[in-house]
Amino acid sequence: MMEMPHSSKKQRHIRDLFSLQGRVALITGASGQLGSSLARALHEAGARLILLDKNPTRCEAWASRHTTTDQEILSLEADVTVKASLEAALSASIKRFKTIDILINNAGIGIFTPFESRTEEEFQAVLDVNLKGTFLCTQVFSAPMKKQKAGSIVNIGSIYGLVSADPRIYGDSGRNSSEVYAATKAGIIHMSRYYAVHLAPHKIRVNVISPGGVFNHQKEDFVQNYVQKIPFDRMATEEDLNGAVVYLASDASSYVTGHNLIVDGGFTIW
Repeated sequence: MMEMPHSSKKQRHIRDLFSLQGRVALITGASGQLGSSLARALHEAGARLILLDKNPTRCEAWASRHTTTDQEILSLEADVTVKASLEAALSASIKRFKTIDILINNAGIGIFTPFESRTEEEFQAVLDVNLKGTFLCTQVFSAPMKKQKAGSIVNIGSIYGLVSADPRIYGDSGRNSSEVYAATKAGIIHMSRYYAVHLAPHKIRVNVISPGGVFNHQKEDFVQNYVQKIPFDRMATEEDLNGAVVYLASDASSYVTGHNLIVDGGFTIW
């Protein structure tokens, strides 16, 4: 039978819509620049956290500083390219928290060598982490969401999944954005639409955040070249993504799925 829309006599307060109190959020690549910031945002919104990383030392240190009685934080070592590793992480997560409500597929890598000298191994490594990792994590960690008929998956894309990198930005910085990185981020956007359709019967939403360039102490020439293309005249900070991830993880976006939320300061509008 078709599910009909209905209105509640008592609408939820907007603060409640954005709250993640009692939810369990798993973040891959949690020790990195973006991952640690996204973890903080979800934690501040009330979520209990599972921090997944191939090198979990920084995650463990962060967890020890922020764990409370009401908001436990579990740090796990896992490789997003190895299904058995993810299944072990799932088992440990369910043992501790009983379920997973939110998945943030943040783990990703790039490669900066000129494409003419790119090796097959470098090309494959980016494919494995960015595309295969997103696929495997979605496959494995959506299982408890299916059982409870609820969940939110947020994948991290990039503006370079939408437009080609402008080589004039990079100059001699050595940070030439690669074709394989762009291809994987475009793939993540389209995989997310596919998953949004196929997981909808299980009441699981799947969305993407596509950030612009995030400042990480790049060379001054690069930063100057980059911000010339930004209407807001600055690169992003990690904090610029925090509101977006809480929105897509929370009930505030309960009717949003298959969407690519671009957070780029206007880079792609001209």
